[in-house]
Amino acid sequence: MASLALPGLPAPEQQRHRHDLVSYLETIWNAYFADIPRANTIHIAYCYPWKNRLGLIRLSCDHTVTQIGINTLLQLTQVPEYVLTVTIAHELVHYAHGFGSPLPRRCQHPHANKVVDREMERRTLGGLLCDCNGWIDKYWYPFYDMQRASGWAGLFGSQSIRSTDGAYY
Repeated sequence: MASLALPGLPAPEQQRHRHDLVSYLETIWNAYFADIPRANTIHIAYCYPWKNRLGLIRLSCDHTVTQIGINTLLQLTQVPEYVLTVTIAHELVHYAHGFGSPLPRRCQHPHANKVVDREMERRTLGGLLCDCNGWIDKYWYPFYDMQRASGWAGLFGSQSIRSTDGAYY
């Protein structure tokens, strides 16, 4: 199955790097979304271990900050890296389409007519999306239930949100 290799990092560094979501965001943006302007400051952080959500994106009331939240379970090694990659890319598609960003809205609803999947395929992320969907369909709910039963063992606690401008919040 496919993976997004982060340039300049040896394989063992990849897992430690998984905790640095800003680096993932930057790598994915530069590789697949370089044509999309950054219209505001973007913060990204791990959030709650949701059962039915891998990520979310929202815009501050004054439109100066976009917050991307990633399901904290995606930091665990049992979750393939492509699930994290696809989740961040999915949220960036929303940003590009004007959802959770100050950019103009390209459609009325964020998931209408499989617009996110089509955009991911257009940006050559279709293979990773297919791998991600397959893993989610087969493993996500049993994995979630096992993690919940363990009391969320192995998860980092509350983390500071680091933005793309390097500031911590």
